[in-house]
Amino acid sequence: MAGLSDQDVDIVIEKFQTKVSISEKPELGNHYEPNTSEPIAQPLRTLDEVLLWKPDEDGFNVATIPLAKRTEAKVGKPYTLLCHDMMGGYQEDRFVQGVPKLECYRYYHWQYLDMFIYFSHYFVTIPPPSWTNAAHKNGTLMLGTVITEWNDGAERCKQVFASESAYKTFADKLVAIAKYYKFDGWLVNIENPIAATHMPQMVGWVEYLTKEMHTHLPGSKVIWYDSVIIDGSLKWQDMLNDNNRVFFDISDGMFLNYTWNEAKLKDSVKNAGERKYDVFVGVDVFGRNCFGGGGWNTNKAMSVIRSNNLSAAIFAPGWVMEKLGREQFITNQNKYWGILDEFLPTHGVSSLPFVTYFCRGYGEQGFRNGTVALVKSWCNLSAQQIQPTFLQVPQDTPDGKTGHQSMDHCVKDGFNGGGSLLLRGTLGQGQVHPYRIFETGIVPSHQLLVSYTVKCCNAVDACVYLDLGGDQGRVILWTSGESAEDKQPMSAYGLRESEQLDPSKLPVSKTTAKYTAYAPLKEGSHKNMQDIVFGCDSSSIHCIGWQTRHYLLPTSAFGEGAKIEEMGVLCFPTESDPPKMDYMVRIGELKIINPDSLKNSSTQVSNLTMVDDSWHNILPHITNVTDQASFCCTLKWDYPYEAMHYDVYVSGVNRDPNHNRDLATSEVVFIGRAYANLFRVCHLLAPTVNGKEGQLEFKVQPSTQEGFVAPLAAATRIRVAYS
Repeated sequence: MAGLSDQDVDIVIEKFQTKVSISEKPELGNHYEPNTSEPIAQPLRTLDEVLLWKPDEDGFNVATIPLAKRTEAKVGKPYTLLCHDMMGGYQEDRFVQGVPKLECYRYYHWQYLDMFIYFSHYFVTIPPPSWTNAAHKNGTLMLGTVITEWNDGAERCKQVFASESAYKTFADKLVAIAKYYKFDGWLVNIENPIAATHMPQMVGWVEYLTKEMHTHLPGSKVIWYDSVIIDGSLKWQDMLNDNNRVFFDISDGMFLNYTWNEAKLKDSVKNAGERKYDVFVGVDVFGRNCFGGGGWNTNKAMSVIRSNNLSAAIFAPGWVMEKLGREQFITNQNKYWGILDEFLPTHGVSSLPFVTYFCRGYGEQGFRNGTVALVKSWCNLSAQQIQPTFLQVPQDTPDGKTGHQSMDHCVKDGFNGGGSLLLRGTLGQGQVHPYRIFETGIVPSHQLLVSYTVKCCNAVDACVYLDLGGDQGRVILWTSGESAEDKQPMSAYGLRESEQLDPSKLPVSKTTAKYTAYAPLKEGSHKNMQDIVFGCDSSSIHCIGWQTRHYLLPTSAFGEGAKIEEMGVLCFPTESDPPKMDYMVRIGELKIINPDSLKNSSTQVSNLTMVDDSWHNILPHITNVTDQASFCCTLKWDYPYEAMHYDVYVSGVNRDPNHNRDLATSEVVFIGRAYANLFRVCHLLAPTVNGKEGQLEFKVQPSTQEGFVAPLAAATRIRVAYS
């Protein structure tokens, strides 16, 4: 498909005419940053704002990623809840389309969390969509917050709890808000006294809200914070007892205040009965009157909580950045969660499609197909992919047989997104280094299309393994095959099935007692897959050292009742008698998908339109630029499937906004990535035309949730003529 012209394909083109009339700044309302017109997330600050809220007026802030299925423990276990409180919330993360900086607060240890609460001290806190998308992609529930405090909070409570009608109206709005923005529940934090005459209504409100959330959003949670007691007094109990259990009984759980002691926890266990895992013991990472003192001693509180078999609510993890600074944030973040690892049960993602580029939602640059597409720092948690479950790998042993190994995230190189998974170690003769990466629970009830992308060096290669449950053994996705492609059965998808190999001939045969092995697709089948992945003739794509291997596994690859319980990588020398060597292997992509999804790979967006367009002077921070005007607009479109993202391109400009270089106006240049079916073009520099007519052409290229890119040559587009 390389080199297609407009005459070769059926392209949908919409045309718009606009007059360059310079205004001071866009006038779009409070859902946008006033000067730049960037869409922003924000809370609802007053009761009137909540009651007047309407759906369908804030599409940029709707999360787009459904909650992934996750592995569940075979026996009950305590939960872990994380309550975000980073400098009051709505910092850089309020910018829906991301920010051009790296030093933002971000989170990627989702394997430890059952729930994440986006917290602020505003009345109704709506999680920014980037947080919900990242949590959902990793199988974690996302909750917003309802909080009342001080005199203003008391006044709001008087209005809400004045009658049954009033509290039901308020609760109905909260349900509608969660449903519209697609998050999973509420933390209820009433931190002001309630008049005794209003207590029946407040109890009724919590019960009604919980019931309605469960009805309209199955699986959602309403968590009560330990604050007001049954007589309306504001008296933190630090335990579950008769003073506050009425709220526990009518909600999904209680978040205990932080000044508990072990005796109170033991009483809470007795009082909770069979619902002990619904008691979330508060731990303030800032250590304010908290058991153990928080910070690096958070593990002391966690040890006591888990010894009593209770759930935990970790509050204000932003301490790692707020207290210790931004410069060493990643190092300190990893250290902090490493200290807590032994107290945090993990879960993995078990739903298809399973697709990850290991991106954490930030980068020093942005990669696409192994090359740099963005030459500036950025952060957008909507870009975050499924994160590894296992962070620890075997280290040196006294006999030296294991060899040094490490596994980390690296932003210096990547295949797509902001980075890759970096495996490093020292291999000796006859050694194979296994890296456990994902816990999962995928049930292979049909053929599976599996692929992975690696960059290897120093005479070392790598392959992926899939561990099956019980005595089913391991499936190894080997690096090469033996027979010709036409010897393999043709599937219904136009691809040959992967060749099954003799496992005894592979140099990794000692890594497990029982396994099968398969070769990657070859020749025509491999080329077909690469063309689908890139949305063009893949021979024109140069991935700079990255190699992708595809496998079409038959159902016979998995025994009856088998389940993929773990995915990992094996690193091994490519020489038969190698010297001891240091190595680096980068994993840029791992996919397990249903091959039925191939039929949707080339579908383009439809009904592409443009609204809220305006022209402005160049922003003050942009210097050394002349003969340009600044163009803003919102692009909207429809797409019939769930998308991973949409890339937006433009031609007609003579400056590249991502590479700071001159362009010919005929060049098509990438300008941004959307995670919803709309994109705000913010102050794009367009050449002034001095009485003539100029033209901008925008294209939108979708990527399916399986990571297949529709052909850019056939992308739906809008032509904007201006004068």
